[in-house]
Amino acid sequence: MATRNQVPSSTPFNGGEGIWYHNGIVYFSTKGDNKVWAYETISGVLNIIYNQNSSCTPILSGVNSLTVSPAGDILVAEDGGNLEIVVIGTDGVIAPVVQLVGYNNSEITGPAFSPSFDRLYFSSQRGTKGFFNFWDNDSGITFEIQGPFFNI
Repeated sequence: MATRNQVPSSTPFNGGEGIWYHNGIVYFSTKGDNKVWAYETISGVLNIIYNQNSSCTPILSGVNSLTVSPAGDILVAEDGGNLEIVVIGTDGVIAPVVQLVGYNNSEITGPAFSPSFDRLYFSSQRGTKGFFNFWDNDSGITFEIQGPFFNI
């Protein structure tokens, strides 16, 4: 029996991707349906905080890895879409932070802050060539953006 069918009360998700814990909340994304979720660990409440199909500003597609700023703003990287990192603010505002141009057939991966939250790091998985070759140093590339990022 498939694992997903072993627990009757389990909740199936469509293509789990990024996950981050911040102040009692587990944030995660599901790529198959372009949603970002928030699971409140104390109350056990699960909320959808972004749904591309019902959003007033559906600029985020191909949701992938994510991270959270000290203020609670969620940065979500795109795998596909138009290769942006998009912020979902604590006020509900959704806006692009950065876009990679000329990196077709790639995806943005691993957004992470420096310990002092004055730099944001992320990578283009396949760089400008659009493919990954372990022996080719030009396959992927990592970027650094200077902040501060306490409140985005």
